[in-house]
Amino acid sequence: MTPLLLPLRRFAGKEVLLALSGGADSVGLLRALQEVGATVTVAHFDHRLRPDSGDDAAWVEALCKEFRLALALGGADVAGVARARGWTVEQAARTLRYTFLAQTARQRTLNTILTAHTRGDQAETVLHQLLRGEHALTGIAPVSGHLVRPWLNVERSDIEAYLCQLGQGWREDASNLDRAFTRNWLRHDVLPNLRSRFPSLHAVLARLAAWQAEDEALLGALASSVPPHASLERESPAVLRRLVAQQLRGARLDFHADHVERLSGALREGNTRHVTLPGGRDVTVTGGALHLTSVEWPIPDFAFPASWERRHRRPGDRIRLGGGTRKLSDLLSDRKVPRAERDRIWLLCEGERVQWIGLRPPVWASDSDAEFRPAGLGGGEAPWWTEMGEALGLAAQAAVAGEVPVGALVVYHGQVIASARNTSRQDGDMTRHAELLALQRASQILRTPYLNDCTLVVTLEPCLMCYGAAVESRIGEIVFGADNPKLGALGGLSDVSRAPWSHRPRITRGVRAREASALLHSFFLDRRQNPQES
Repeated sequence: MTPLLLPLRRFAGKEVLLALSGGADSVGLLRALQEVGATVTVAHFDHRLRPDSGDDAAWVEALCKEFRLALALGGADVAGVARARGWTVEQAARTLRYTFLAQTARQRTLNTILTAHTRGDQAETVLHQLLRGEHALTGIAPVSGHLVRPWLNVERSDIEAYLCQLGQGWREDASNLDRAFTRNWLRHDVLPNLRSRFPSLHAVLARLAAWQAEDEALLGALASSVPPHASLERESPAVLRRLVAQQLRGARLDFHADHVERLSGALREGNTRHVTLPGGRDVTVTGGALHLTSVEWPIPDFAFPASWERRHRRPGDRIRLGGGTRKLSDLLSDRKVPRAERDRIWLLCEGERVQWIGLRPPVWASDSDAEFRPAGLGGGEAPWWTEMGEALGLAAQAAVAGEVPVGALVVYHGQVIASARNTSRQDGDMTRHAELLALQRASQILRTPYLNDCTLVVTLEPCLMCYGAAVESRIGEIVFGADNPKLGALGGLSDVSRAPWSHRPRITRGVRAREASALLHSFFLDRRQNPQES
C-alpha cells in the first residue's frame, strides 16, 4: 500500500464527507478514498471570488456523475461578507467554507469530514503564524472535532504523481497565483526560496507544528488546573500565557502573542494593565485577575435622602474618607477597578460630593449620615472581615504563647461554632494545627463528620495536612488571610487544590492578608533576634 493510502485505511467501509475544490489535492484524496473502499459524499463550496468560479462547480459536478457520487453544492459572496464584517477575504472564505461543511455533515448524518491539506499547507500555516505573531505555532490540527486531515504529512508532488499515474485530471484555481493573498505569496515566493537553501523545510515546519501542539496540550492542561484562588505570581510564565490564551479564546476574542505577553506579564507582576485587542476590544488585568466581561455592580436599593442623586461618575467627583478628601478617580484606581468598568459604577451624590460608591463591598463617605446606612450596606467591610478579625485575635494569643501565630474558626449559618489556635509546642505534637483543632471541635458540636454547610476561616494558607482534613470533612468553603511562603516539601493549598479531589471547597484568599502577614513577620523576626526563646 502506497504512503498515500496508508493514512486512509481507517476509512475503509465508512461513510465520509469530502471537501472537494477540484484541485489536485482534493481530487487525489477522492481517488485514494475510493481505492481503500470508503463511501464518499462530496461537498463543494463556491467562494465566487472569480468570474469563472462556477466552472469549478460544474467540473466537480461532472466528476461526481462519472463516479456516481452524492454531491452537496454551496456558495457565498465571500468578498461581500468580508467587507460587511470587517474580515480579511481569507478569514471569510475559511469561516463560510467550514460552516457549510459542518451543516452539510449534519444534514446528511455524516460523522467524518475530510479535507486534503498537505505538508505544504502545514508549512505555510506555521510560517504565517510566526509572521503574524501568533502565541503558538501549532499549525493545522490533524483532527478537530469531526474534521480530519489525513494527508498533513503528504507532499503535493506525490499527489500529482499519483493522479498522473491514474490518468486523472484536476482543476487549477487561477486565484491561487494571486500574490495579494499572503498564503499565495508564502507558497510561491517565500517557501521556494527557503527550500532552495533548506530542502527539508516542509518536514521541519511540520515537525515543529506537531511538537508545539503536544506542548500546548500539556501546558494547556496545567493552565486549566490553576484554581481560581491561586496566587498567579507563583505560576510559570509558560503556564500564565496559556491561562490568558484560554480565557481570551473562551470569550471569542482575537489576539496575538504580544497581547498574551502583556496580559500574562501583568498577572505575574501583580500590576494593572489595559490592553486593546484586534477589533478595538479593551481588556484589563487588575487585582490579580483578567477582566473580560462587564461586572454587575451593586445598585442602591435602599431609601436615601431626597437631596442625593443616583448617577454614574463625573469629572470632579470627590469623597471624604477617614484620611481626608480624595478624588473618586484615584480611589477607583487604588481599588483596581478595570478602566472600562469605572463609568458603570453607581454613586449616590450631593453635587460633586460622593456619599456612597457601589463597589463590593460598598464604600460610604466618612461624613455621610449614619441613619441612611442600611444594615449590611454601611460597614464598608469585606466579606469575612469580622470573622477573620476573631481568627487574628486567636493567632495573636498563639504568638504570646510562643506558638506560630495561626488562628482558625468554623462558621455555621453565620455563627462561629468552633475556634482554635496553634498548640503544637504546648502539646508536643506537630499536628496540633489551628485548622485541625477547629474542624474537630465543629464536628463534635454538630455531631457529624461532615461540614458541608460550614466555612473554615484561618489566618494562614492551610498546609497539605489541614487541606486534606478540610476536604475529608466536606467543608463548604475555606477562607484564609496570608499566603504561606514556607509551605515545606508537601506544598500548600494552592498546590494541592489543583488535583482532581472528589470534593472541592470554595476558596477565598487574601482576607486581611496584611494583618496576618505582619503578625507572622513580627513573630519570626522576634525569634531570629532572640533565638534563646525559641
